[in-house]
Amino acid sequence: MIAIGPRANVVSRVPRRSARWAIALGALALTLAVAALSLRRAASILPHAPAPVYGRLPTFRLIDEHGEPYTPEAMLGQVSVVDFIFTRCPSSCPRLTSRMGELQARFARDKSSVRLVSFSVDPENDTPAVLADYAAKAGADLSRWTFVTGAADDIARTVVLGFKVSAAKIARGAEDYEVTHGNWFVLVDRKGALRGYFPMDTADDFETLVSAATGVERER
Repeated sequence: MIAIGPRANVVSRVPRRSARWAIALGALALTLAVAALSLRRAASILPHAPAPVYGRLPTFRLIDEHGEPYTPEAMLGQVSVVDFIFTRCPSSCPRLTSRMGELQARFARDKSSVRLVSFSVDPENDTPAVLADYAAKAGADLSRWTFVTGAADDIARTVVLGFKVSAAKIARGAEDYEVTHGNWFVLVDRKGALRGYFPMDTADDFETLVSAATGVERER
């Protein structure tokens, strides 16, 4: 199984529905890359400039690591940082989860109320029990950090069409598959607006996201 960034090409064995989404997201990947670069430049030139708005939270009804319902209403009234992972991922997901752990520690140290949400893009494997175990191994504070799963079609609509982040299940055999997904962290404000897409490859990327989240948290 692999986890790849939004610029990668999805191979020909993607199911037809996922292929349509992947094609539609090809242009979006370039847009998000430009947006991320713009955010970096804006942060260096105008550190107090408000983050732009890229969309709104999608409508969804999923479940968390306790098996309890999880809807957009759970994210309203607080600033959130969202990422997309799956527990069997051998490549990028451990790094993304580690970064979320660093954000958890940083926001706790800064006495920030920013919350963290990790959506699984492999819901067929990532049941609430699996996510709860993964959260424990990651040292997640579940009062701040939520792990979300649900029906496969609902997850696909939420991640791809809602958050506009690439994700696809690629069949390798009758009972074998890979999962590909984008590595963006998405910043969501109290009103459910999507305020930024952030890579997390470097220390500067980390600080850019922290600064943006802090700025959005101060908005009234």
